[in-house]
Amino acid sequence: MFSNWIQNLTQPQSTPAETTGKDLQKASVLLLLEVARADYNISDQERSEVINAIRQTTDLSPEELNELVTESEAQADKAISYHEHIRLINDNFSREQKIELIEQLWRVAYADQELDRYEEAFIRKIADLIYVKHRDFMQAKLRVAPQ
Repeated sequence: MFSNWIQNLTQPQSTPAETTGKDLQKASVLLLLEVARADYNISDQERSEVINAIRQTTDLSPEELNELVTESEAQADKAISYHEHIRLINDNFSREQKIELIEQLWRVAYADQELDRYEEAFIRKIADLIYVKHRDFMQAKLRVAPQ
């Protein structure tokens, strides 16, 4: 019995083969929503930028898009940790996709024309967790920063 318990703890919850595109979309949307919530206020501009980011990377219908955002918001409200979402991204995203995600996070942070220190700290933390080099992190920030 004890060996079964240890085995269950050490086995991954899902393997990359079991991961669906929707799981990856949810993980990305959850992170986008979290950067918008980092300053304790999701502005309409930030919410629009989250939806634009999803629209650019998927071919979801408007109804599916709203459903995905609603599900992700509910999941974000209950989330204790980002570990499973970070793991999905690390296991399935290429380097370029990770950098694109960081750019999308910056776009959401800048959407309300105010970069809050908590938003920046959150993006920095996510970049570290998904193994995006500091150079790429800064270049992504400079590409999307308002002039």
